[in-house]
Amino acid sequence: MSDHEAGEKRKRVVEKVDAKYKCPGCMARTCSAACSKEHKQETGCSGQRDRTKFVKRAEYDANTLMSDYGFLQELSRDHDNLTRLVKEQGVPTGNASKGRKPMQQAGLALLPSLLTQKNTVTRARVNRNVSIRYMSPGIQRHAQNKTLWSKSHSRLVWTIEVSVPELEGVADKWIETGFHDVCQLGDLWERLLLFNSSDSKKPVDTVTSSAADTRPPPRKRAKQDFIKISLPSDDGSEHIFKSNIPRPTLDAIKAKFATSAVTELTWLIKAQDTPANKPTFYRIDPCQPLHTQLVYQTVVEFPTFFVYSAPPTRLGNHEITILDIPVAVQASDSESSASSSSESSSPSDSEDSDDENKTKEK
Repeated sequence: MSDHEAGEKRKRVVEKVDAKYKCPGCMARTCSAACSKEHKQETGCSGQRDRTKFVKRAEYDANTLMSDYGFLQELSRDHDNLTRLVKEQGVPTGNASKGRKPMQQAGLALLPSLLTQKNTVTRARVNRNVSIRYMSPGIQRHAQNKTLWSKSHSRLVWTIEVSVPELEGVADKWIETGFHDVCQLGDLWERLLLFNSSDSKKPVDTVTSSAADTRPPPRKRAKQDFIKISLPSDDGSEHIFKSNIPRPTLDAIKAKFATSAVTELTWLIKAQDTPANKPTFYRIDPCQPLHTQLVYQTVVEFPTFFVYSAPPTRLGNHEITILDIPVAVQASDSESSASSSSESSSPSDSEDSDDENKTKEK
């Protein structure tokens, strides 16, 4: 019997009979230390468990807890060591000659963005009745957020995300920046459907270079492929908007929704602070300015709008609840009606009090 046949026979025996141990790295069955060593040499397995691998709650035991605790301690030590190393060696900055320490300079670099976030949150809550929550700086969604308050126009300029889950084979979502909240989502959708890619192609002028000119052509910075469209606002003015939608996604949307009007589609925004097993959405009217549809809403960094051809009924294994009007808006309407009724009754009350004063004087 050759060595290969003996090894295969021993592996079959290990799998059926003598499999007493399990490799932490790949969960392969082994029978002894020699078998485990041979397994590592043949497969290149390190024999160490992936400490970032997802573990089901039913399989989570005390050993896994201690392993995770040790992993977090190692990360904390590495963070402290790197922070100490930065303080000792310093970070070169342009203002080093001004006598500022590197860590102080790094803090000053973050100050403008923090002030911008604070101003945006305050303006959004006071002027638009919308609450914005910011995530940690290391999160990708936070880095993509360019939402700000425009002082010159007195409006929010949003970063928005549009998701079309019914698309297949292409990216079903994209992020737009610079969307004014006085514009309508329906106008954006219709202008994108009417956009013709051939209109954006400009003729290229051919220039013949002389033989004496041996200089290399100047390097041009690669430009992002924007789609320029004109969007109207609620005050009648229009501004040029640069859409970031990928061309394959736009072609798929044209093929699927070319015959569907904007009012026939279902536009939704997800409600925050709801259980994961009870997904709740609010219905959005795309034919109204955006700031009217975000009143009393809470968004994380920027809003995400979902577009469906028909109202969805399930999200994964859970049923979807769709609300037409937020509860806060209904409450505000009732309060406004109550205040108007009290104001309408106040003149009669004042007249009654005047009559009582006149009778007393008589």
